Amino acid sequence: MNSESVIKWDDNSRPKWFSRIPIDEYEKLAGIGYTPQQIAMYYDVNVNDFMFYFSMLNSPLKYHYDRGQLIQTAREGISMADAAAIGENVTQAQRLDKLRNAIEFKNNVSKVFFDDLDV
Repeated sequence: MNSESVIKWDDNSRPKWFSRIPIDEYEKLAGIGYTPQQIAMYYDVNVNDFMFYFSMLNSPLKYHYDRGQLIQTAREGISMADAAAIGENVTQAQRLDKLRNAIEFKNNVSKVFFDDLDV
């Protein structure tokens, strides 16, 4: 694939509906676990149109979606770490260990398959 076939986000040609999406709320929806398609429906945006802009290189839709998921996972992790550090909640310690393993696995997969990509 050559670089000419990659479509990059351009603030000058962003869709009109983008300005009516509150980014904080959008990130929360992503963190809760809604798919991009479901979020498009929530904001009453044509799903195909939304996904076109979502899949662009440097898309703020993709960035804020990923950021929302990261923020939610991080907040849960911090909460679990705090509870586990006190030693009062064994279940939280187990959940934290499971979260760490999931994050480590995802990072390792990304490193093997996407380490050379600047995305």
